[in-house]
Amino acid sequence: MKAIFSWLNKPYYFNPKPLYKLKISIYHGLFIFLFLYIFRPFYLHEFDEIILPYTIGIGITAFVATFLILYLPALIFKDYFSEDNWTIGRNLLLMFVGVTFIGVALWYFGEIYKEPYNLRKINLLQFLSYTFLVSLIPLTFFVFLNEKNIRLRREKKVKEIRELKKVQELNNTEKLTKEVSITSENGKEKISFYIDNLVYVTSQGNYASFFIKKDDKINEKILRVTLAKIIAKLEKYPTIIRCHKSYIVNTNYITDISGNARGYLLKSKVIEIDIPVSRSFSKQSLLRLIS
Repeated sequence: MKAIFSWLNKPYYFNPKPLYKLKISIYHGLFIFLFLYIFRPFYLHEFDEIILPYTIGIGITAFVATFLILYLPALIFKDYFSEDNWTIGRNLLLMFVGVTFIGVALWYFGEIYKEPYNLRKINLLQFLSYTFLVSLIPLTFFVFLNEKNIRLRREKKVKEIRELKKVQELNNTEKLTKEVSITSENGKEKISFYIDNLVYVTSQGNYASFFIKKDDKINEKILRVTLAKIIAKLEKYPTIIRCHKSYIVNTNYITDISGNARGYLLKSKVIEIDIPVSRSFSKQSLLRLIS
């Protein structure tokens, strides 16, 4: 059970672009129309005289319902549908709710359509089971295709970033040596360090942990201060970037970057952990991460 919950909580890419949602909706509606019209499963052999207009209506209804379930909830519940918070479990829940909503819409359309033709009616639960069976094929394909496209796109970006890193390493001869002081929220404490010794900063509740290199060792210093205040103090330094809501990194220490459909990870030879990158990060910002 623990393994299942762990899998459900894994990050999953949520594509927020309206054009992508429109494409998925069109393909889904088109697939359902063609599948029902060509194969005529379940009870559709009874619809010989009106099979074409009926399946076209089903396809259009599926298209509209799919677009609504992909577009409206994400527009209303922005925090829930945030890319940084999206997981496999949330994606599966959206698919289940979405297919159920689409099934209800199709059932309602079918009941209205059958009335004047005196066709056989089926109950809602049975119709929902048909909807899940038919929708399982295109939805599985769309999820697989989306994962593959995002993975290939990010692998391509990673390759570009690695190549740029090699060029910049040859040209980068200047070192930052300015000393920086960060004051706590109450103004009573502060941390001072040389900017080129700062490896990364991460937040822990109301506190921030500074990981600073000294004599080939990484020392942790904790201060009650927000990451927003820290980055405001350090934003003039081009190698200091807030790459995630919980992390600030010194790109001088980033030696590699990996990426898949679930996001990017920054790697460093001087620390053991991989540092996550927000999935909303632009390509230009990613390029800066290894500048």
